[in-house]
Amino acid sequence: MYHMDSIKTYHNHAQIGALLNTWFERGLRLDMKTTIVATGITQQANNFDCGVHVLYIITKMIEAEKNGKLLEYLEKGGLPIEETAEIVANYRQEVRDLFISLEESDT
Repeated sequence: MYHMDSIKTYHNHAQIGALLNTWFERGLRLDMKTTIVATGITQQANNFDCGVHVLYIITKMIEAEKNGKLLEYLEKGGLPIEETAEIVANYRQEVRDLFISLEESDT
């Protein structure tokens, strides 16, 4: 699959963009809708909370990958951009917990 190093290394939108590019280079194919969503989220990171919402999307993608459902998740278009700000506002602790659980599962 498309296993990534510790998510904590991806602190800003440029690194998130590089992460997405790495996925594309490894042969991950996205339909147009998902590509637009991923691109829009990456660009939006400039103006919203230093990319925390992007990290949320990426952690959800990695979580889906670990459950063997990454492609299914991406085929559904990930999370719509409109929902992302609200999700991050409501679930900051969930994001932190997800970082911790991902790190623990990597060790």
